[in-house]
Amino acid sequence: MKKGVKKGLKITAWVFGSLLFLFVLATLLVSPIAESYINSHGEELVGRKVHVDDVTINVYSGHLAITGFTLYEDNGTDVFARFDTLDVDASLLKLLGSTVQLNHVTLAGLDVNMIKDGDTFNFQSMLDHFASDSTETVQDTTPSDWVIRIHNIRISHAQIHYNDVVDNKHWHLPDINLRVPGFVLGGDEQSEGGLHIAFAEGGDLNLDGHYHEQQGTYDFAASLTGFKLKNIETLAADFLQFDRLGGSLDLRLNAAGDIGEITKSRIGGTVALRNLDLQNKGAQVAGFKSLDIVINNVNLDDNAFDIQSLKLDGLTAQYEQWADHSNIDDLMKPSGESGNSGESGEAGETGDTAAAAKPLALTLHELAVTDGSLTYVDHTLPDPFSFPVTKLNIEATDLTLAGGNNAKLRAMLPGGGHLMVKWEGDIDHWKRHQDLFISVKGLDMKQLSPWTVYFTGNPIEDGVFSFTSRNTIKNSNINGKNKLDIYKAKVGSRRKDVEPQQKLPLKTALYILKDKDNKILFDVPVTGNIDNPEFSYMKLVWQTLGNLLVKVATSPIRALGNAFGFGNDDLEFIEIEPQQRGLTSEQYHILGELATVAKSDSLVHLTLELQMPAPADDSAAHRYEFRNGIVRRYLLEQGVSERQITVTTGQPVSDGDRTGYAITSEMKIDEEN
Repeated sequence: MKKGVKKGLKITAWVFGSLLFLFVLATLLVSPIAESYINSHGEELVGRKVHVDDVTINVYSGHLAITGFTLYEDNGTDVFARFDTLDVDASLLKLLGSTVQLNHVTLAGLDVNMIKDGDTFNFQSMLDHFASDSTETVQDTTPSDWVIRIHNIRISHAQIHYNDVVDNKHWHLPDINLRVPGFVLGGDEQSEGGLHIAFAEGGDLNLDGHYHEQQGTYDFAASLTGFKLKNIETLAADFLQFDRLGGSLDLRLNAAGDIGEITKSRIGGTVALRNLDLQNKGAQVAGFKSLDIVINNVNLDDNAFDIQSLKLDGLTAQYEQWADHSNIDDLMKPSGESGNSGESGEAGETGDTAAAAKPLALTLHELAVTDGSLTYVDHTLPDPFSFPVTKLNIEATDLTLAGGNNAKLRAMLPGGGHLMVKWEGDIDHWKRHQDLFISVKGLDMKQLSPWTVYFTGNPIEDGVFSFTSRNTIKNSNINGKNKLDIYKAKVGSRRKDVEPQQKLPLKTALYILKDKDNKILFDVPVTGNIDNPEFSYMKLVWQTLGNLLVKVATSPIRALGNAFGFGNDDLEFIEIEPQQRGLTSEQYHILGELATVAKSDSLVHLTLELQMPAPADDSAAHRYEFRNGIVRRYLLEQGVSERQITVTTGQPVSDGDRTGYAITSEMKIDEEN
């Protein structure tokens, strides 16, 4: 070989070797150079101070590892975000085929501190740093040949802290674990992706989706299994005040449609919530064994919700009322002083937007509530009032906001009572048509005693109450028919420590209203127009009952006469001839009936006023007084108390008028009644 050729080969080898050496040296130095550059120029890159403990780059395998990464706040001291490790593996040769392929991306130990101060977040300065100075945007519509494939994305043991310094709201999401099997973007292929999240307190979220960029179509599936509600206690605490939020959620949703008309997507699925337990101040507010919902379709564009079924089992709920609050008020967290979010929302909704909103179209094909229990507790009454309704069952089919509906309700009441409700009517235009039937059978009246003490001052000591009510509404006009059936009612003496809402002679009136079989039957009709601002259903009921009780109390002889089967006319006047000295057998019989009436209640007071012509002489006047004495003595002999009798001589009557005793009665209501 010629000497010149050998020399050229040596030079070439030396140059190639030197280049190879420099390349290898560069690959060895790229990691510390990158580490140094990031630590020195991080603020230029992201707008904030950045520090990394170590950077490892392998240009041969496409491997990148960053450990001990810290991103600071604007002040350069406080930490905004940090992570322990970022590990990425890329297929560099794929770049030759216009493909970016990452075989795995792992991020471990991410810790982010988000702070909101008014309308500004603590990452705003970084957004401003990357924002373009140009206000003119040019959209490139040229299709790209590049394809991006990313597989095996993992985020492990991450946590997010959130702090709203104005509204004083804090929450913390600890130990977030995220897995994305992969996704593809670009090219003619259908892009697909998946996501898996394991929640710290229990539960898994899986998301799978497909998207075809050229066709603009997508389908999406989400499943949430075994999700413990304890995971959201921190978030829920922003709105609610509670001691415990227990239960688990299973959710499966499917959505498909055109990405350009996202509101017209087809959405369906199932929701299953188990063992809900919401407690506050040591008491349960609400809970249930299971709630199952099957969704046929949701169309947000039409504001239409087609629900196949809603089944609720084992519902338990308690409502407690105090003078100035309820347990529901205690559950709701007081709104913050700023409260500007709601105001801005209202201001942002223009009249055109409101007018364009479509009315809600809701259809529920099957509703079933089984084995429910509701308790109403009222602490505003003189005596504590607790009224539990158990074994509550509700069933309905094809419920809709537009059109006719029907539903049935059955439940058990305290003391062995039964409740049944049947309803037919409209929901959207409820004043147009309603038909409501309520039946209460066998309710222990002692359960209602706190209410009767509140209204009348009298406790109920015994009795069984039944009630039926049929109310219809047609074009705002209500027609109600209420029938009360009371058996063996026993009312106690009026409480001296209670100022009643209405002074009604409840004890005496109920006694008078009893028939010979110890029953009380009467009707309470209600009519009116519900659009009238002064209309009150319960006010009319109590007014009717009050008028009845007052009428009985002010004319007990007529009511008691009916109860004992006496003729009213016989007990309101006893005819006596002016010249008559004694009494006939018929007149004694009427006095005996009056005595029976008076002895039935010590508060009955009888007034017998003798109506005769003016006495012509002293003998006639003496005859009148003598006859008054006979009447008084006879009633006393029959067992009537002296304080219950007034026998007197009235003003002289004219010739031709009836002569005899005009009889009136009244109830003398005192503190014992």
